[in-house]
Amino acid sequence: MRNTVYFRHKMGILSIVLLLLLGGFPMTSAHAQSAQKATWLWNTQLIVDSTASILSFAAAQNVNLIYLQVNADLDADYYHRFISAASAQGIAVQALDGAPSWALDSRRHELQATLDWIATYQNTASADKKFSGIHIDIEPYLLPEWRSDQTSVIAGWQQSVQQVVQAARALHIPASADIPFWLHTLLTADESATLSSWMMQQYDSITIMAYRDTASGILDVAEAQLAEGDAVGTPVYVGVETNPSAEGDNITFHEEGAAYLNNQLATVIKQAGTHESFAGIAVHDYAGWSALMQQ
Repeated sequence: MRNTVYFRHKMGILSIVLLLLLGGFPMTSAHAQSAQKATWLWNTQLIVDSTASILSFAAAQNVNLIYLQVNADLDADYYHRFISAASAQGIAVQALDGAPSWALDSRRHELQATLDWIATYQNTASADKKFSGIHIDIEPYLLPEWRSDQTSVIAGWQQSVQQVVQAARALHIPASADIPFWLHTLLTADESATLSSWMMQQYDSITIMAYRDTASGILDVAEAQLAEGDAVGTPVYVGVETNPSAEGDNITFHEEGAAYLNNQLATVIKQAGTHESFAGIAVHDYAGWSALMQQ
């Protein structure tokens, strides 16, 4: 049985408390008022020597959810310390990892190795040091196999998703994932549903990589999946980019600066908040976002 109700209840209470304490963007609808703010943290060296800076930035930007990269080579004590400090600040931390090849049968053992590491970590950490969920980023459309045998890759991707969800259920934590904004244009391997809708029915929440640098552009590409989230009852985060991008100037906020970013996100939160599914904003990533704020 899915943990959607549990996840939304827990995170909804957390976001309301944080918004009361820390303030945030102007909001109108009930869902906008409970909107959260998340970010990705890929560079695990930062939790070794920059925890205070990360959490200070998170407080200043009203971040209440961090997707933190899993690194099996890093001593678990660093994760203990970071998660404990984040928890004391009211910030949830989810275990982040992923690779395009994890959709392939031949590489799914790598996904399992990450899930095994997370399970070991969770089973040996105290309550205030545990991850609050698993967040997966599998982008198999970057593989050459996507062009040569897309249906088989989609089938493998679906199998990997089920593997992640099963692992999260065993640990009694939610599972979530990043998906591209165009995933609703594809069908599952058996053509029974759109691939994005199917993903939403597996995961406890979804983060749309709606990478555009205007509120109107973000809302335009996110609209279809927000509507799907409404239909299946799955929380949907709208993700934006702050790092340089080779895909074009309209993809990232890197060139526009902090004031423009905040203004556009305020509009996104206000308008996306009309959707029952809207859970909040996710800014990719901590490194790019913090650099942008210092410009």
